[in-house]
Amino acid sequence: MEIAVTVTPEALQAFSQLSQDRKAEYVRVTAAQTCGCGSIGYRMFWDDSLSDRDMTLQQGGLTLVIDEDSQPHVAGCVIDYRSEPLREGFMISNPNAGSGCGCGGH
Repeated sequence: MEIAVTVTPEALQAFSQLSQDRKAEYVRVTAAQTCGCGSIGYRMFWDDSLSDRDMTLQQGGLTLVIDEDSQPHVAGCVIDYRSEPLREGFMISNPNAGSGCGCGGH
């Protein structure tokens, strides 16, 4: 299964700054349901381990690792970095995901 993930120039720059002190070789991206309504939550973290069921993607010198269970939920994602007055950090969005949660919990 081949999937597409877009990493914005802003995110690549932020990863480049972080990679100076990185503790691992890869950035692992995971996705899982976060509540009973089916809403998907995303996580990213440095990781050194790979399994034969992981997919690796190269983006501007960055290696992303996506486990088999997360691949359908990560396909089409955009990884961005924003610095706004009240919010700064990486943001993962998926234009292919549904309209969001209907449970009112998030």
